[in-house]
Amino acid sequence: MTLSFVQWQGRGAMARDGGPLPVYGVWGDSWLQDRVVSSLVAAALGEGERDFNFDQLDGESAKVADILAAVGNLPFLSDRRVVLVKRAERVEGLGRGDGDAVPKGKKKAASGASAATRLSEGLTSLPPTTVLILARTPESVEPGERVGERCLSAALDKTIDSLGALINCTVDPKNASLVAGILESEAKVRGIRLERGAATYMCNRCGTDIAFLLGEVEKCALRAGLSSPVTPAVIDEMTRPALGDTIFDLTDALGERNGGKAIATLRELLERGEAPERLMATVVSNLRQLMQARAFLDLNLPLDGSLARRLPPELAEQLPKEGRDNLVQALGAQSWLARRLNTSARRFSSAQLRRALELALEADLAMKGIEGDGGFDSKTNSAATMEIFLARLCSAPS
Repeated sequence: MTLSFVQWQGRGAMARDGGPLPVYGVWGDSWLQDRVVSSLVAAALGEGERDFNFDQLDGESAKVADILAAVGNLPFLSDRRVVLVKRAERVEGLGRGDGDAVPKGKKKAASGASAATRLSEGLTSLPPTTVLILARTPESVEPGERVGERCLSAALDKTIDSLGALINCTVDPKNASLVAGILESEAKVRGIRLERGAATYMCNRCGTDIAFLLGEVEKCALRAGLSSPVTPAVIDEMTRPALGDTIFDLTDALGERNGGKAIATLRELLERGEAPERLMATVVSNLRQLMQARAFLDLNLPLDGSLARRLPPELAEQLPKEGRDNLVQALGAQSWLARRLNTSARRFSSAQLRRALELALEADLAMKGIEGDGGFDSKTNSAATMEIFLARLCSAPS
């Protein structure tokens, strides 16, 4: 069965005897994932049984063989054993969606079989004493993007669905009422008073990442004091508004090389309280991704989940080692980036993007009070420097 978090809360996702199913796939918001995983572990194991019967693997380093070996172990002084695989989509690239897992009941030699096929076959023969939880790297949906519909690959999700349950913890940015309800509930548990409507106001202002919002609620509660509720005024004082669509408007305007739109969007962001330095960091990160996207397109490499396995080793060595600046890793976790970058990167040549990064460096030095040789004046305020930078970037010769 495939359930949203709300459906899972109401229906559970348990076997007929009330115990957990053999396998679960979980993805979406980090806080909701933690709630699901904690509940499943609690349903399978008592507190005193977890030291010897609860294994956690990281998909960054684990192999399919490691997972199958862990689930094959028998429980010790317990009826069940739980194996949790975090970042499961990274296990030998399971999240690439190669879709060659074999249907239930069919056999295929392990030699030459893909990771998806080997895991899919292994899932069909899980010991009855094992509960396997495959958790995708938590991801918050950006405004304007589709809610995630996949945990791993289509074939693996189908196998999990037939044997156990898929639980989608993704929060639609348009469904702020769900998050507001969670904030209100958690605030009561923590003894925090929220003024009526404050939770909804915070969601609209700061986004729908629940773990982040709960941290912001705690911060606002300290500012308000024990005897006073958290109000919209306190939230305005203590939080930053989410960049949301507006920051993408800025990077999209740069991709379109529309200087007027880029500067207008910059001024809107500055009026909302965003620091020029922070916006510069965002623009630079976008330019680095565009540089990589342009290089991949020049080599006829696709900007999708298959990029990791198609990338030449010599090119992979030149990429940033980790983080959002590594486009291969970013596409693995946020496939929606491909659509934006595919279009924007085609509007620039590699030489133009190198020049853009040089201009960004000169502007950054000027904003820090360091004179460069790019024509930026360190005495000009940071906002004006950003405007000059955007104008030069968008007006560079094609």
